[in-house]
Amino acid sequence: MSPFNTAIIDNPIDVSRRLADFELTIDQILAIRDSARAASDDASPLMPQNAPGTLAYIHGVGALRSQIIDMDWSIDRTLGVEAVINTKLGFRIGFQNVDRSCDSTFPPMPRSEKGNGAAQLCRLPLFDFFGVVLETDADRVPVDNRHDSGAEIVTYFVMVGEDGSVELSCPIIANKRYAQFVERIFIDRPDDDWLARLDPETAPIDDFDVTVTFKN
Repeated sequence: MSPFNTAIIDNPIDVSRRLADFELTIDQILAIRDSARAASDDASPLMPQNAPGTLAYIHGVGALRSQIIDMDWSIDRTLGVEAVINTKLGFRIGFQNVDRSCDSTFPPMPRSEKGNGAAQLCRLPLFDFFGVVLETDADRVPVDNRHDSGAEIVTYFVMVGEDGSVELSCPIIANKRYAQFVERIFIDRPDDDWLARLDPETAPIDDFDVTVTFKN
């Protein structure tokens, strides 16, 4: 595999703009994350050992579909991968439990081995397979408004970490694991400095006096 740089989108404004290419919002991805994590937390100690991950996957896929399906997005089960697909935009999105997300140094690792179906949907891009050299790594990011029959559909996964971190990313799968990433879109992580995200025009007021009066 020829090495290339992964496109990482971390700035909240850029994330919102990139999600707009999918006709999605940050709130939709967070709702998927919250549903999966809540289901995992509901697992009882009396349940099988893999219950937290299984429940997170089942409810994660359900939330993925309930949040995204509309006139253009529909259920997709190509090669046995439970997902949603938008053939007009050229995107497929699945759900994946991972160890953690949104770490630019340590990419997410799936909690279970990836099957042959997912590997076929997330193969090395053709330009790398044939040794085509692109001028910039940005050329690897899928273009907007593509219209194809499915052969050029690009597959992403909503990747939810055990710590609640979540990203929307396009992996390349080899040897039943993520071998590389074409693009990673960081949505949210527990240690996010939310103060840095606040708009000063709408941020909470932290310096005001509360007037207390006593009833006679």
